[in-house]
Amino acid sequence: MPDETKTYERTEDGITIRVTAQEALAEARAAMTDRVTDRAHVRIISRDSGRYDITYTDDRHVVLAPVDGDQRSCPSGFRVGFDGDAHGYDSVTLFDGAEELAVWTQQEWIEDPGVVFAILNAATLGFTRGPDAVRV
Repeated sequence: MPDETKTYERTEDGITIRVTAQEALAEARAAMTDRVTDRAHVRIISRDSGRYDITYTDDRHVVLAPVDGDQRSCPSGFRVGFDGDAHGYDSVTLFDGAEELAVWTQQEWIEDPGVVFAILNAATLGFTRGPDAVRV
């Protein structure tokens, strides 16, 4: 059973997100199992020191890499939440621990698709420079 406190970075075609060890290892196991079937969706899979490199037949490329415990890799408990309940609609929320730093609703990005760039920029700042870079 994977260590529940360990995280992995999942990079698909240049976009990186954090996932739990359970999610990462489930995807790796599924890819290994799929590779040996007649209707395989995995072209290539390799493993080195806990890092998985998967290329699918539809040309998606996924890398699952364990993240070390270095606090600089995820400053001050910064995280991104996606929900459909807390605010009564689909939303993206940036947090520092339990503190809400910013919230964007689906209605906002439907009315102005440019809002998506603001969300991505704020999330990138939070993950690379810490939550103080996101605070207004």
